[in-house]
Amino acid sequence: HDYTVLLDHTAGLREKEILVCQGFRAQIIDGLILSPIRMATEDLLGRTDTSPLVLLGEREYDAPFDHIAIDNVAAARAAVQHLLDTGRRRVAFLGARHESAREPAHLRLRGWREAHTAAGLRPPEPLVMATDGYDRQDGAVAMAALLDRGERPDAVFAFNDLVALGAMRVLASRGLRVPQDIAVAGFDDIEEARYAAVALTTIAPDKRAIAQIAVDCVVERIAARTAPVPRRILPGFELVVRESTVERRG
Repeated sequence: HDYTVLLDHTAGLREKEILVCQGFRAQIIDGLILSPIRMATEDLLGRTDTSPLVLLGEREYDAPFDHIAIDNVAAARAAVQHLLDTGRRRVAFLGARHESAREPAHLRLRGWREAHTAAGLRPPEPLVMATDGYDRQDGAVAMAALLDRGERPDAVFAFNDLVALGAMRVLASRGLRVPQDIAVAGFDDIEEARYAAVALTTIAPDKRAIAQIAVDCVVERIAARTAPVPRRILPGFELVVRESTVERRG
């Protein structure tokens, strides 16, 4: 499209996200694709810059801007359904948060619950573990706490791949085999998931489609220069089954 692209890293800080959103470079940009982590709907509604804005990311916003994000509920449901289809019946969820129901963690937990209900099972709520963050250490701490209190699952669905990898490290240290004793599935399909000692089953968002749709949307808005009718666009995802849920044969 012959545009020059400027990248700003906001480090997940609300004040930096607001600064970008409010158009601190309004004099030199035609449009903005923003992936906020900490901003609230109120911050977006208070935006005074009139340049076109397209949102990325898994948080939900009730704001008049195009938003491209995968369907967290459906993706989580697919991952948990896979675990249930392998015969597991005590599927833990690692990565719950005590925040807004629009947060990705709540949406993925909802998918976890829906998969159990669809299978005719009561969701095992004692196996839901909150985490302070979403890194390897957070997964390790949550997995250890779950095992220490005697709530041993036969499968784990983690908020993301990093949490899953932390959990798998703890399982190995406790002498539990993946997937023979406890199956593990993650979310995001990061490179490390493919090359772990036990390759991780995960949800792979269609990142190429997300990028293409985001650029198409912002270019369309720049050309139209009209008040947007907000669209929520859900690119696809794929359940990538690997060794962490299906035992390798031969």
